Amino acid sequence: MALSRRQFVGAAAGTAALAATGTATAQEEPDYGGWFDDVSNYDGTVDKRGQDTVTITVGAQGNNGAFAFDPPAVMVSPGTEVVWEWNGEGGGHNVVSDGDGPLNSGSPVSEAGTTYSHTFESEGMFKYVCVPHETLGMKGAVVVRSGGSGDGSSGGQQQQGPPENPDYGGWFDNVSNYDGTTVDRTDADSVEISVGAQGNNGAFAFDPPAVRVTPGTEVTWSWTGEGGGHNVVSDGDGPLDSGGAVSEAGTTYSHTFEEMGVYKYVCTPHESLGMKGAVVVGGPLDGSGGGSGGESGQEGSGIELSGPQWLLSGSVLLAFFSPLLFAVAMRRRQNGRPPQMGEGGELRRATGPEPVEEAAETEPAVELGHDEYDPKGTAALVAFYFVLIGLLWVFMYFVEFLGRVSIIG
Repeated sequence: MALSRRQFVGAAAGTAALAATGTATAQEEPDYGGWFDDVSNYDGTVDKRGQDTVTITVGAQGNNGAFAFDPPAVMVSPGTEVVWEWNGEGGGHNVVSDGDGPLNSGSPVSEAGTTYSHTFESEGMFKYVCVPHETLGMKGAVVVRSGGSGDGSSGGQQQQGPPENPDYGGWFDNVSNYDGTTVDRTDADSVEISVGAQGNNGAFAFDPPAVRVTPGTEVTWSWTGEGGGHNVVSDGDGPLDSGGAVSEAGTTYSHTFEEMGVYKYVCTPHESLGMKGAVVVGGPLDGSGGGSGGESGQEGSGIELSGPQWLLSGSVLLAFFSPLLFAVAMRRRQNGRPPQMGEGGELRRATGPEPVEEAAETEPAVELGHDEYDPKGTAALVAFYFVLIGLLWVFMYFVEFLGRVSIIG
């Protein structure tokens, strides 16, 4: 059974996690201390570590209008340039640090295309606001932390993005074919959504209305030809726009999602009827995600291993503990020999094999010495072996996952 390099490294990391507890995960959700309690579009920290430049939209949809930063919380590596870009909606906005901080874009401006940038050199948490709309919840944070990105690029780490059950903020309240489930398609390279499916008292639905995919997935909307003219248009500032409403069966519109987030969209002519949908990009922050087997677990949970990886992990663990098992078996054998009778009939413990008469020797016999079994020495050797292997696994983990340097293949 062939294993890829990523499977081997994932299994190695899983073995290290099984052999020693308390191993740090690649990313932990920062404690913002209630900073985002009134921010409607906050659904987790987007991990952008490893990128040289990160862009944040100013005036995105959120907080009952165009009063949000998108993404509101982002994690970057030291030395990353963060660029805030105005979309021209929601009136005048600015970017100012909360308290004593490095961010200050100046007076509020409303012109689309305006940009403000800052390069974060040191690690820490940097909170900021739009001063005119702070009370509405227009707040954000940049977390600067070393390490690899949480997008699944490092072996064994699950892709991370919006939570397992995103808060759509009432988006699907009037959508009859939405049953509260976000259909998991994170195992597919391409996903198809029907346009004009049955729902909302007619052929006025997207099917499935809510779907989760991984970054780089192409999503294709395919028209059924029912329900009249339909289109696919992002709600607010978004990348989706199929153009005017069309009704021809077989019409398709495609978009490849590269960035993690929640992308809401509508059919403009039938939005009031409930013809709405959403594409969630990225595996859940609070679940193992990935694959059609569902999404469960907690954030920061252990590394998930496939069948081949479990087999490899079991083999390594068996080799890891075999010297200790051998020492225990030898000790039990030494202590478990039956008592023997001495010449006077007394009981004595066997200290060696039963002596037998030897045949006459024609040549002088050479007696070979044999040290007695030393349980303490053997235990010390096994303990040294145990510690050495553990240190090697820890070293490999930190080099591979935190140093982003491959030592296999």
